[in-house]
Order: sequence, then structure tokens, then C-alpha cells
Amino acid sequence: MLEWIHQNSTLVNSLTSIGTLLIWLFYAQLLYLGFSRQRRPRMLINKGVGHEYIDSPCLVCNMSQEAVFVFFVVVRLNTSKGVLTAPMTDIAPGAGDEKPALWERTRQGPLDSGQCLEFISFRNMISTIAGREGIETDHGYPCDTDVELEWLEIHVICIYGSDDKAFGAVRKFRICANDETRQVELQPTSLDTSRRTSWRYRRRIKQWLREYQ
Repeated sequence: MLEWIHQNSTLVNSLTSIGTLLIWLFYAQLLYLGFSRQRRPRMLINKGVGHEYIDSPCLVCNMSQEAVFVFFVVVRLNTSKGVLTAPMTDIAPGAGDEKPALWERTRQGPLDSGQCLEFISFRNMISTIAGREGIETDHGYPCDTDVELEWLEIHVICIYGSDDKAFGAVRKFRICANDETRQVELQPTSLDTSRRTSWRYRRRIKQWLREYQ
């Protein structure tokens, strides 16, 4: 065995070098994946108080390692008459209310790591977006029996750290309406919030910017 190794030392050295290179490449890949995972922005969209059902506030939490700037929020409501889309960034004061401070009037701004931003309730989202299209609702339930609500999709457009490209944190909720009690419940269609960064989605972000900003 030793004699064979001595006679084929060149081959053995080459194989050893290749094996060492493969091991270093494997560990370099592990380090890169770990670094990339730490640098990847992670946002969570959830119901703030679960037992309040549709009256629960919507929470957006930054689980990234760095701050995330929330640019604007768009909500899509799918009904039997089509998909309705509306911005939910600015907070309109009620009639006769004193004009609140700037930080109280908008849902824009930076979110530090581990910080949560509270939006309006899901019921208010449904009522607001349906009202913009002339659909009257009673506590989130459509007054017109010909109108059915199917799902609610929340898009939180963000910019992460020093990255100059926006991304979307998206989560969809299925709307379950009880015709007898006229109660509406929301069920998330996925366990996690999806992150969208495709060029097609960024084109949609630019379109929303032109329409709502």
C-alpha cells in the first residue's frame, strides 16, 4: 500500500488537493448561506388579538437584523364582483377630530429589529376598501346579499437597510362569513408571511406608487 502511494504520489497529491478544495467550498457555502440568511429581511403580518377575530388589529413585525422602512401599505379584497385594491397607509381623522401629529397620521416609517407596527383592524380594512367601491358593509359583512367576500390580502411595501430596492411582505386571509349570524372570520391561508422581490412584483410596486402616492 505504501509502495503504491509512493509510486503514485502525484495522483495522490492531486486527489488530496481536490478533496481539500471541495471541503473548503462546502464550508464556504455554509458560511455564505448563513450570512445571506442573516441579511435577508423577514417581516411577519398577523392578527394582534386573536380572540377578537375580525376586530383584531393587524400587526406588522420586523424580524430582520436591521431596521426596515415601511413605505406604504396596500390591501386587496377579492369579492364576487372582482378584486378591489386600496391603500391603507394614511389614517384619516374623524369628523370634528383635531388633526393628529404627523407620526399618528401615517403608517409609514422605520421599524427597528424586533419592533411591531399596529394597523387598523381587519374589519376597518374591509369596510374602508369596500366603501371606496360603493359596497356597503355592516361590521364587515356585505349588506348586499349578491356580494360575497372571498379573501383579504395585505401588502406591506418595505425597504431594508441600505438596499435600494423595495420588496413586499404579503399575507392572505380567507374570509369566512356566516349568513345566519352575519359574523365574519379570517383564516390565514399560510403559516408564514411571504417575501416578494421579483421584477414583476416591483413593477406592480411602481404602479401602486403612481396611483396612491
